[in-house]
Amino acid sequence: MVDTPPLPSKVPYLIRQFTPANPGLANGGGVPASLTSEHYVEALARVVYVWGHPLVNTVGRSSTWALMEGHGPGMAMGLFPGSPKNWMGYVDDYLPASQRKVVTPNNDTIYGACFADLGDEPVVIQTPDDVPQGHYWTIQIVDAFTTVTHQLGSASATPAGKYLWVGPDWQGSTPEGFVDVLRSPTNIGVAMARSFAARTPEGKARARAVLNQMGAYPLSADAPGRRQFDCEASARNKVYPAGLTAEMLAADPDLLRIRPVHGERFWDDLEKALNANPKAGVNDAAMADQARTLLGLRKSDPRWKALLDRAALAADAELYEGARYDQVGTDAGNGWQRQENGGDWGTDWYGRALAAVIYIYVNHYREAIYLIRGTDADGALLQGRYRYTVRFEKGQLPPIDTAKGGFWSLTMYDRDYFMMPTSPNGRHNIGTVNLDANELAFGADGSLTLVLSHEEPADAEGKANWLPAPDDQFALLLRAYVPTQAILDGSYLLPQVKRIR
Repeated sequence: MVDTPPLPSKVPYLIRQFTPANPGLANGGGVPASLTSEHYVEALARVVYVWGHPLVNTVGRSSTWALMEGHGPGMAMGLFPGSPKNWMGYVDDYLPASQRKVVTPNNDTIYGACFADLGDEPVVIQTPDDVPQGHYWTIQIVDAFTTVTHQLGSASATPAGKYLWVGPDWQGSTPEGFVDVLRSPTNIGVAMARSFAARTPEGKARARAVLNQMGAYPLSADAPGRRQFDCEASARNKVYPAGLTAEMLAADPDLLRIRPVHGERFWDDLEKALNANPKAGVNDAAMADQARTLLGLRKSDPRWKALLDRAALAADAELYEGARYDQVGTDAGNGWQRQENGGDWGTDWYGRALAAVIYIYVNHYREAIYLIRGTDADGALLQGRYRYTVRFEKGQLPPIDTAKGGFWSLTMYDRDYFMMPTSPNGRHNIGTVNLDANELAFGADGSLTLVLSHEEPADAEGKANWLPAPDDQFALLLRAYVPTQAILDGSYLLPQVKRIR
């Protein structure tokens, strides 16, 4: 690109400046300036890819609007909560373990999801008014970049009522009949409802009863009083794209294993995402300007396009390969890792992009702590052909605030961060629900030793405490919902994961 000619003056200055004034000086005199521009643009492009990955990811997921239009809230592709724009769709049970589209779903709560365009109109968010004491629920609201802007729920003792969720251009005050106004820095946003579900018919009925009081819908559909939702009706309304059937997905779940962000079309998708979100919050506005400059530069000359496309491809490949459970986060003790600012990303664009790859839409860290690992106590990758133990000493189970619905859960994922399609003992995770059901066997000294392996243990205690693993590489995620200060400040340490030899 060292012989790039000057661009016409009608091209904006911030784009023209990347072409040196005299790139063709004799004896290669213009080469250093040309290389400086190219290297700067390439470096900036890589940063913009990392910054923009969660935005493209989120806006891409709003494609369910078109699928669900005319069908109402339901289950997109028969598997996930989906709905037309600005409505909430629901499932009425855990997400199916066989699905191969959403990585690292929990196996603890029943979901509702609303992808909103607040530039279209505000959205009404309703919180429940009849919740059993100690039942966990939350409505997590994120902006288009996946930063948590509001976390309603049992942990924060959110009052029951209706809230008005508005975009950056909305002007006004709290309308009559509403508790508060929830402001978003971007037009596109996501509201994720979660209601804790124990693995009993009674526990799931309780979860559904609370979830049916939680929802989102356009302001134009509002009426006085509360609205009753129906997650079971939503779950029965299964909608499939043309050419895809339930039978096809049952036979080949990998049909949905499609990346939400693609390096080869990143710049085109980023432009669409920015057009849908002309404004961004204080932590993203400056980079949005840089991104728009690169988009203009890409259109100005085929050679700049080639450079930018190559940079996005490289950044894309590196991010997906580098965002692994054995690498993400920092040391949280005894081999576990943690992103300390989960959901509250600020200008941590790198951490936000890593999270978007391995567990997008994590709750705010004060709502839930996510402790991950992909290695054992010796630093070797976890493999299902071996047996591992996790030993909690007496009184050392994860400290959570049960009065506010807190619970903990250790979930098993395969090397690609999906659950095993089937589990020999029905478990994909282990934690509070098993303790409440009195399913786990404690040692005589009061300790609890969990067993992780592909093969079933032979002894009675091992069988009782067995979390089945795939026969290949696996990864672990421990969720602590409504964490106490000991988890938040790191003074509580999870036990090691030790291979039994």
